[in-house]
Amino acid sequence: MQHRLFPRARALRNCALAILTLTALGGSPAVARAADPIATTTQRAVTWLSAKQQPDGGFGTGFSAGSDVGATADAIAALAVAGSSVRALKSASGANPLDYLAAKVAAGGLKTGQIAKVVAGLVAAGADPRAFGGHDLVADLAAGRDAKTGVIGDNIFTHSLAMLAFARAKAPQPAGAAAALIAAQNASGGWAFSGVGAPDVDTTAQSVIALIAAGYPANSGPAGRGLSYLSGLQNVDGGFPYQSPSEYGTDSNTNSTALVILAHIASGDQPEAWFRPGGYNALGNLVLAQRPSGAMPYQVAFPDESVLATVGAIPALMRQNLR
Repeated sequence: MQHRLFPRARALRNCALAILTLTALGGSPAVARAADPIATTTQRAVTWLSAKQQPDGGFGTGFSAGSDVGATADAIAALAVAGSSVRALKSASGANPLDYLAAKVAAGGLKTGQIAKVVAGLVAAGADPRAFGGHDLVADLAAGRDAKTGVIGDNIFTHSLAMLAFARAKAPQPAGAAAALIAAQNASGGWAFSGVGAPDVDTTAQSVIALIAAGYPANSGPAGRGLSYLSGLQNVDGGFPYQSPSEYGTDSNTNSTALVILAHIASGDQPEAWFRPGGYNALGNLVLAQRPSGAMPYQVAFPDESVLATVGAIPALMRQNLR
């Protein structure tokens, strides 16, 4: 059966699939690294992202001018897992991303989701989230819990981000946090962003990671049902849509694909083994989506360079285990 390829060279596809197959089958890591298109893709993405640092030391979303707390925290986590020295990454003014975040934390007023991302970014960079910018961010994050519902923040995606942040900081989960997440699971096995309505890939993948990080079994129970739900949504190009079915289309996108990769890595699965008919898998999808500049687009059909898509792809390309 023939499948339409991305508008990138067939040779790159074949090379990527050959290396992915070698890795999945236990081939020599040294041989794989020698011509590994995933490593090349990652390095190009890191180089592009590093060059997007703003004068204040932070990173922007690409949708508005200036730096953004969440985007900066995500960029720190992505660059750190790729081996970059975040402290050494300085703008022309001499500021690094941690300087930017420290100033924003000290000013106060961060939302729960922002705090969760900052905690995760600080842990990735080797900084202490309990003493940063004059705040104990772990305590600040716990303060975002609704005592009645047990939900941290104002939606399930933020709640799952917060649970993962507690796990990354080696802090106990707030009372009822896991129960609240499990209660929000849809009958299909997925989770919806708001906790009600149709589930989506991003919230489901993030919820699976959060539950595994909180100590729940990866391949049974709520996390296992979440993974099963995700497996049914993989497109023929190896990637994943935000939602399916959806009136807005079901094309694969970089962020959703990356989150599913991270969920499977957290479960102990190897994403290289997730082939679709025709030989596509999720990691190959990211490799083939990369722009010539090194940036990632949100979707191949909309090839604009995206900071948020690039930030999302790097941890998946690095096969980061967020547990």
